Amino acid sequence: MLTVTVMVSVKNAQWAKMLTDKTYMPTVFKHGKNFKIGNFSIIESGVRVGDNVTIGHHCLLKSGTRFADNVNFADYCKTTGICYVGNNVNVRTGSCISKSVIVEDKAFIGAAVMTSHTKHIHHQRPQMPRVQLLTRIGYGAVVGSHTNLSAGVHIGDNVVIGYGSVVIKDVLEPAIYAGNPLRKLKELSDEMRVTKPDGYEEHIFSDEMLAKYLPYYVKG
Repeated sequence: MLTVTVMVSVKNAQWAKMLTDKTYMPTVFKHGKNFKIGNFSIIESGVRVGDNVTIGHHCLLKSGTRFADNVNFADYCKTTGICYVGNNVNVRTGSCISKSVIVEDKAFIGAAVMTSHTKHIHHQRPQMPRVQLLTRIGYGAVVGSHTNLSAGVHIGDNVVIGYGSVVIKDVLEPAIYAGNPLRKLKELSDEMRVTKPDGYEEHIFSDEMLAKYLPYYVKG
């Protein structure tokens, strides 16, 4: 058994209680080079992460989570199931990447951002239809701290959402938005946009993954 200390590489970790920092990982955990993890974090089975991924303290990665390369997942962040976080993405303290969320490359997720995957609240309401939707945060997009995203919204490439906003419908035009209700504040100049390479392909979940993790998925 390898003892995991604060922000050191982890190799051949077993699912066990680490006496020094109480970090939990499955026996079979696929991760790339230079993987680092903080104290009091939990990684479930069925999680895969790429190279140069850093997980902070008190984090939770649920089964079905997929991280690409160069991801920084700060303290107290969590995923709730099948999700994808792309290359060079920074997720700040206390944010929740819900199941069904896709974060494309070079996006920035501020602190305490809340995402969702269900259209209706089914709790104690069996007559309510169960509907799960995909949420996408585009290439180079910025979602400011304490922002809430409704299930199924699409944040376009290079869209900037300001602090404390509420997003309940698609926002596709590159610009700066904020508020509740959300409103456009100003244009985003060309020099402030992150260049998306030719041939870039947005991430999609396989049919197998959708069937396993999102049984009530409805294509938007």
